[in-house]
Amino acid sequence: MNRFKCMEILNNFLAGDELVVISLGEMVDEWYTVRPGDGNLFVGALGCNTGVAIGLACALPHRKVICLDSDGSMLLDLGCLPVLGNERPPNLTVIVWDNESYGSLYNDPPLPTSTRKNVDLAKMAAGAGVPQSITVRSYDQFEERIKTALNHNELNVIVVKHDMSPPERKLNRKRTDGVEDKFNFLRYIERSENIQIKGPCPQL
Repeated sequence: MNRFKCMEILNNFLAGDELVVISLGEMVDEWYTVRPGDGNLFVGALGCNTGVAIGLACALPHRKVICLDSDGSMLLDLGCLPVLGNERPPNLTVIVWDNESYGSLYNDPPLPTSTRKNVDLAKMAAGAGVPQSITVRSYDQFEERIKTALNHNELNVIVVKHDMSPPERKLNRKRTDGVEDKFNFLRYIERSENIQIKGPCPQL
């Protein structure tokens, strides 16, 4: 499967007000092309994306939160799985793009992750206490699982096995950096929730 095509399928089922936490690497420009907007939090780091999404989902239980993580990132912070299993935020869907490679390191060929052998992230999530954990290997399976996850109030972990084929169309490059992304997201939360998170700057 092609990851970009899966992202397009995902976007077709979003209402528009979901909060999306994104990892790093080529998936950033892919998701930015599919769904630009301030409701995206581009974390830009390995090993903390699911943790950030858990905190966001728990803080805003009335909002749908989607985490776009990767196999390499999830493997770096497996401690997030027991937190998922214990807290079970029902408004959170974690999608792990699993190409069995560290694609963001630009090695040729890409360095393999542990999921290329015996490691099964969906089974690990299930063992940590997330019953709705599954690995999907086709577009039909992915679409069916996304519809189920978004239409039910229950935590889901969806591991998507995909290849490393490029998108079929030209991507839009995200021009903002991580600091700007953070504050755009913060102000979006303030506007959409009618709350104040960060007050005015003190006078010099």
